[in-house]
Amino acid sequence: MTTRMATTALLAVTLLTAGTLAAPRFEPVERFTAQSVFMTNAARLSLRPVDIVISRWSTFTEHRELSRTLLEKGSVAFLNLLCGYGTAGSIGVVGAPDVAIRYAWSVEDRDGGRRIYLATDEPVSLAGFLVRRLPDPEPLTFLELRINRDGAGEGKLSEAARLSVDESRDVIELRDYARRPVQLISVQRINNIDE
Repeated sequence: MTTRMATTALLAVTLLTAGTLAAPRFEPVERFTAQSVFMTNAARLSLRPVDIVISRWSTFTEHRELSRTLLEKGSVAFLNLLCGYGTAGSIGVVGAPDVAIRYAWSVEDRDGGRRIYLATDEPVSLAGFLVRRLPDPEPLTFLELRINRDGAGEGKLSEAARLSVDESRDVIELRDYARRPVQLISVQRINNIDE
């Protein structure tokens, strides 16, 4: 009788513990879809669907730490700090594994649009596994989305060496955004997360 009660109690504790140890499920705070643009050869342009899900915005403390680290210590220290942050969402490209977003920040523009800044501690392969990128991508990818008031826009990616801090606007952004090639087109904010 004692063995049966002990076994039942152990089973109950195991089931309760298993439920609490499961990975927490976060509802996205914002979601975007886009098409990645890449050349498969000199005469052919290919598009691949991209899904960007932001589950939380970075805290002001995280933002300040990253800004200060980039300014004072450079891109390697920036990446080292970023690696210690929790997941703030994911970037999914068809044919490639999802990449965890470690930093997510948003700034309103004067015209009603927004700029969204995302950083990962992993390379984002917009071409998926079907196209091998040479040389190997850097471990950090920074993504800047520019969205108009209707929720549509474009995006550009960069490595850590091309980041800068605009202290007047208090943002970490891509250096020379206008000169960089567009890598994400047809960026669209999904109003209803269930769509």
